[in-house]
Amino acid sequence: MALGWHVLGVGAIGGLFACRLQEGGAHVTLLTRDQLADSRALTLIANGKKIHTFPQQSVAGHSGDTREPSTAQPVGPPISHLLVCTKAWAVAEAIASVADRLSDQSIVVLLCNGMGLTKDIASLIQPSSLVLGTTTSGCRRASDSELILSGEGTTVLGLAGDPTGLPNWHLPWQRGVPNISWASDIESVLLAKAALNAVINPLTALHRVANGALLTPPLRDTTDKVIREIQMLLCAAGASAVAEALPSRVTEVCTVTATNHSSMRVDLESGRRTEIDAIVGWLLTELLPNPPATPLLSELYRSIRHAERSLLYS
Repeated sequence: MALGWHVLGVGAIGGLFACRLQEGGAHVTLLTRDQLADSRALTLIANGKKIHTFPQQSVAGHSGDTREPSTAQPVGPPISHLLVCTKAWAVAEAIASVADRLSDQSIVVLLCNGMGLTKDIASLIQPSSLVLGTTTSGCRRASDSELILSGEGTTVLGLAGDPTGLPNWHLPWQRGVPNISWASDIESVLLAKAALNAVINPLTALHRVANGALLTPPLRDTTDKVIREIQMLLCAAGASAVAEALPSRVTEVCTVTATNHSSMRVDLESGRRTEIDAIVGWLLTELLPNPPATPLLSELYRSIRHAERSLLYS
């Protein structure tokens, strides 16, 4: 019998992984805030076109309580496996909308950008198991029903604080998701991704450039300075291996995704809230109690927040 997965946050990445899990043999249901039809079709364009059709359930009007799981009767059938792909700032409210459908047998996979998200949702998912993940796969929405793969990337999952091997629910991921792996130290993987995003996202968003522009003048020098400041933070936090690998990772990702637009640039240009707090803000204020001075990174953070407020409240 196929494993059942529910996907919460069906944007570009959520839609991509819904398609991949279905291709891996899972029975995938989409969760939406909208009162839409009972099914939804997504066309994934990746070496040709393939149409995927999913059952769909609405969580509209049931936001729950972001502090404690609801004690009311569950609105909808139980959820055994939940994949969350929302924006970082929306994670807690999104999970609260389905928290009453989770149990001690449920698996929740958090595949979102940013750090510090687990403390916001810990009380909501207990006693379910939380799996953390990250991906460098690139995907953009051409429309509400069409997804265009822009980079295959790698995907890493891991159980926080648990070095055990692959769980039995991992099979649809292995079958359907290219370049998937299981990490015994997922926190280091997530920290490396946050450091990478802290370099690429704010610079591309503020300068309105594609990722590849960070490797050439006039932005190359600024990129290198941001890298060095983040390396200082990482080394001070004892993450020297992540710090050492950061320059090559930035070069690799900006080369492979040279024509791509970062999610922060897309959000800013669309007038949407960005994930700057969960990425750069977390590095500046949560990684260390007394961080070294990072004037350029701090200025990037302030500039994004200012631009964000100007767009949201204009």
